[in-house]
This record gives sequence, structure tokens and C-alpha cells, in this order.
Amino acid sequence: MKNKGHRLKLLDRYDVPLAGGFLAFLLVLPLVLCFHEPFLALREVLKIKWGLILLFGLFLMVGAGVVLLYRFVPYFKNKRDIRLVLYYLLDHQFYENIKRQNGWRDKIKLSPVYVKKVDYATLAVTVEMSGKLMRESDKLPNDLEKLFFADFKEKQDFKTQGLFSKHAYSQFLFSDNKEAQRLSLSELVYDPQKGIRLMDGEYWDFVHAPHLLIAGGTGGGKTIFLLALLKVLAEFSLLEICDPKKSDLSVLGNFKVFEGHVHSEIEAIVTCLESAVRFMDERYRQMGLDSEHPEEVKIGNNYQSYGLPSQFILIDEWTAFVASLDIRLARQVDDLMAQLILKGRQAGIFLIVAMQRPDAEYLSANLRDNMMARLSLGKLSKTGYRMIFGEDYEDKNYLYIKSKIGRGYAALDGGMPSEFFSPLIPFDKGFSFEEIFRAMKPLISKKERSNIEADRQQTEKITSLSELAQTYQLSTTTLTRICQYLKAVNYHFTEKAGSYNAQDQALFAQVIAWKKTHPEENWKAAACAVMEDNNEREN
Repeated sequence: MKNKGHRLKLLDRYDVPLAGGFLAFLLVLPLVLCFHEPFLALREVLKIKWGLILLFGLFLMVGAGVVLLYRFVPYFKNKRDIRLVLYYLLDHQFYENIKRQNGWRDKIKLSPVYVKKVDYATLAVTVEMSGKLMRESDKLPNDLEKLFFADFKEKQDFKTQGLFSKHAYSQFLFSDNKEAQRLSLSELVYDPQKGIRLMDGEYWDFVHAPHLLIAGGTGGGKTIFLLALLKVLAEFSLLEICDPKKSDLSVLGNFKVFEGHVHSEIEAIVTCLESAVRFMDERYRQMGLDSEHPEEVKIGNNYQSYGLPSQFILIDEWTAFVASLDIRLARQVDDLMAQLILKGRQAGIFLIVAMQRPDAEYLSANLRDNMMARLSLGKLSKTGYRMIFGEDYEDKNYLYIKSKIGRGYAALDGGMPSEFFSPLIPFDKGFSFEEIFRAMKPLISKKERSNIEADRQQTEKITSLSELAQTYQLSTTTLTRICQYLKAVNYHFTEKAGSYNAQDQALFAQVIAWKKTHPEENWKAAACAVMEDNNEREN
């Protein structure tokens, strides 16, 4: 890493006076040139009067200029961070005293420390691993979090090597303007490649970090966040909503979009979980032993490989739900949850569990540890933060700002928790979730989805690779290679893996026909030639 940022120097303590002096010089120079002769011609009283006026005006202009520089110019805004880190190093004596021979005061030699503004929301502090600072570098993340009122993200280690030197560095990354990454509700979207966008640059990739655990007390903004999340989920997935307290989410059953997908009674919620487990087992059979094309089943495939939709089960107020169960039902629910949490990811079944505090009494530590995405909103106790984010991060400096509704911490990939802001909802401008939900199309049930998929496949005559091989009298290996060559020239197969619609089959026929007329060429050249001809005709 060549650009480590600005190396701290003792002179950085005086950046404000130096900036002010430079501004004063720029302002005084034209005044001297413009008013030298006229000023000398004035009487002594007027000289004093105008001299004081000019001096006072210069003072105001320099002061205002310095304020504007440090408020709006990125270079000078970064100087404030540099000064803070420098004072921290001096206060903790992370430097070396060098004796002078002439009796002067000892010279201070700072440890090599660099500060860099990576982007509008990220600050990097890089430390060379040497001296006292190396031995106490573990203190830096917590101390600098408090110093910057920022949020420690991660630590990166690297080294540089020159002709006669070799140095090791640790770089600490902090989010010092996380609220700037806050989104509006319309910006909360689903990206098939990255997952659900919850903040600018931050996604919940539920395929690789399955199951979301949400904790938050009253007034923290948990319900509003759940409503915003439901709005996104309803646009692309199968969805079931469970609200045992019969509060805010239970009302959603009155909207056509969620009709038949909201469960409030204990028996209905247990039935919903049982149905999800059966649905999961059925999917595993479809992807494995009972697959229509067992020769195309591959180890490591998940539900996406077969074009299947994801299903989410949101359970609000989990604590109230478990507390209302008798011993028999509690064991049954615990077993159902264990199956969904431990086995659901590959089949595309994902849980979202919201509660005030994730106590082991209501959600066992084993299940909690397998919920890879964690999120807190509002204020939690130190114990609450330890329960949701784990003992590895119990010493983190969790801040609470009373005026910030929807603020909390998130570990969307199961790692280091960082500051989080739920989407900004403009209630002050008359926004209403009711209007949004009334305008949405009804959710498709699992049975309806299966029927639609079957009808579509029948209509479009979806064909497997083995069937195509028989039709074209080629080996499946050859057809697989043709598929790879077509993908390499940016052709996108729209069906699930191993299935090919009429458009795909027409393209195969073109490639095979071209190869027959050019027997000296290989299949790669055939695929490239056909795609090039098709692109030219389209243009």
C-alpha cells in the first residue's frame, strides 16, 4: 500500500495558526500595494482610525476564512483528524525522547503514524509496527473510536519492502460519517448479486449470511425498519409474517398484498413453521434425489441454481411468542427453528427474528450463533450487545444517541458490528406505509408459484441438456462446452441451470449449423461467429 496518507509531524499542532497566517498574508499584500500612497497622505488621526478599521476587518476576514476552510474544504477538514491523532500520541507518550548535546530541550521523535481520508465516510489510521506503539496497538481501536466519535470497522495488516528496508504496518479503518450512508425508503432495494441494500455500500447478502436477528427496545425504530424491509421482500420473494403480540404487523393482513400470509395466533405460527420445514424438505428432494434431471445435480448447488425463489419468515416479538408456549410446544418450536436455521440456507428458506433482547432463555445460543446477520436498533444494555454480537465484541464502544431514531449497530456478515441507520422515512411530509402496501400486488403463494413455474416451462418447452444432446446427436460434454463459449461472449441463459428455452435452442441450432458448414473450425469459433452475426443484425 503506497499511499498511506499524511505522516504526522509536530508541526501539525499549528495548522490553524499557519492557515490563518497564510490567509492574512494573502489579504494584507493587496491592501499594502493598493493603499500605500493614499494611506501615507492621510492625517495622523485618520491613519490611526483607518488602520484600526483595516486591522479589525482583516481579523474578521481571516477568522471567517479559517472557519470556512475547516468546514467546507476536504483538505482542511482532514487536518482536524490529523491534529486529534497527534494530540492522542503526545498524551499517551507514543514518541521517543532524543537527548541534545547542547543542553537544549529533548527532541521528540514521533512514531510513524499516518492519517488518510479514504472516502466521505471512512478514515484510515496507519501505524508502523515498531516501538511502544506496536506493543500497545490493541488499545488504538477503542481509544480512537471515542476520540473521533466514530465506529471501528476493521484492521488490515500489510508490509512494504525497499532496497535496504522492510516495514510492517497495521491500518485501522473507522466510519466517521455513517449517517451520510443512510438511505431513503425508495433506495432500499434488492440486488440479485449483492442482496438487500440497507445502507449506501452495505448489503444483507442473505445467501452467504443467512438469517437475520434484530434486537431493539421500545422507541428504537424496530417496527418501522421491519415495515421497510417487508416492502422490499414482498417485491421478489415468498413471505410469511408472524406477530404473536397482535400489534403493528398483524394489521398487515388487512392489505391484499399480505392477505393469507400474516399469522397472529400461536397455533397458526407453529403451523407456519411446520409448513416451512416441509417446504424446505421438498425443495431438497427436488434438488437431489427426486430431481427431474438427476444427471445435472451438482454438489454445492443451491436454490438459485434451479431458478427457485427465496422464502422469508419474519417473526416479530419472539420473546413474547416463546413465553406463551407450554413445554410441549416450546420443544416442538425449538426443533422446527433448529431445522430452518441449520438447513434452510441452501434451500432458500431464511428467518428474520425480532425481539427486545436475545436472551438464551428464549433463543438458544446454538441457534443464535447460526444467525449470521445481526442488527440492533435503539439502546441495549452491555449484556444485550454481548448477546447479539458475541463476546468477541463486548468491549466495543457502543454509543447511544437519544435523538437518532432508527440508529443502532449491524454485523450483516457476522463480523465486526458497525454503526447502522435504518432508512429515513418522511413521516413529517405525510408518508404512509398504508398507501404503499395498498398499491402493491398480492404475494404469490408457494402453490401458485409452483403452478406458474410449471405452466411457464410447459409453454416455453424448456428442454434439458441430455434431451438436446439426443436431438442434435451430440454428447452432453460438447453441448456443455458450447454453453461455456456462449457465456464467454456475453450470452445470458435465462433459465435455471441445465434448462434451455426456445431462444437458447435456436442459438444452439445456429452454432451447430455454422460448425457443419465450417468443419475446419472449432466450437469456440462457431459460438463467436454466430454471436457476432446476431449482434450485427440487431445493430
